[in-house]
Amino acid sequence: MTAAGADAPTRGRPRDAARDLRITQAALDVLADSGITGFTIEAVAHRAGVGKATIYRRYSGRDDLLAAALDHLRDDTPLVLTQGSARERLAAALDFIRTPMTHTRGGRVMAQVISAGAQHPDFLAVFYDRVLGPRRQILIGILREGVAEGWVDPDADLDAAVTLLVGPMIFLKVWHGTPVATVSTDEIVTLALRGAGVSRASGS
Repeated sequence: MTAAGADAPTRGRPRDAARDLRITQAALDVLADSGITGFTIEAVAHRAGVGKATIYRRYSGRDDLLAAALDHLRDDTPLVLTQGSARERLAAALDFIRTPMTHTRGGRVMAQVISAGAQHPDFLAVFYDRVLGPRRQILIGILREGVAEGWVDPDADLDAAVTLLVGPMIFLKVWHGTPVATVSTDEIVTLALRGAGVSRASGS
């Protein structure tokens, strides 16, 4: 799966930006509703109200369209607050990640990713590259601010710390509505960061 066609130049009259957006939004809707197996050019064209030729003038095929749509999923899903301490923004970001899958289109897409990942590793790789990878880097950036604020150990493996923090959020996203999902994000952050936090014990 590649995204080469999504950036390829087009010939003729300038592309209609509104139609471009309608196509990518329709692509996300098809992905959220029908999964990777139901994601076809025909289905997207029908949802967007355009002909298949209109899509093929923009993208070389299904994979390019899917990659472009995932870029828009990243764009329309705000991740972090712009104000407050790093610890406050970390908790807000993790709260957003644990939002129930059924409450957002991005959550429904995530459900399809989890369902189809084993059968479609190429799709999983593109989803990580376009959506999850950039979000992980944002969280790592927040933890770097935590180092500066003095509540994250400067020697901690921040990539591992992000994995430790995000894993429970995905679990809680999946099991929303059950008793286990009532645990607070702040409590999880407190427990998880004990291994990455600055030791308060003198001489340790």
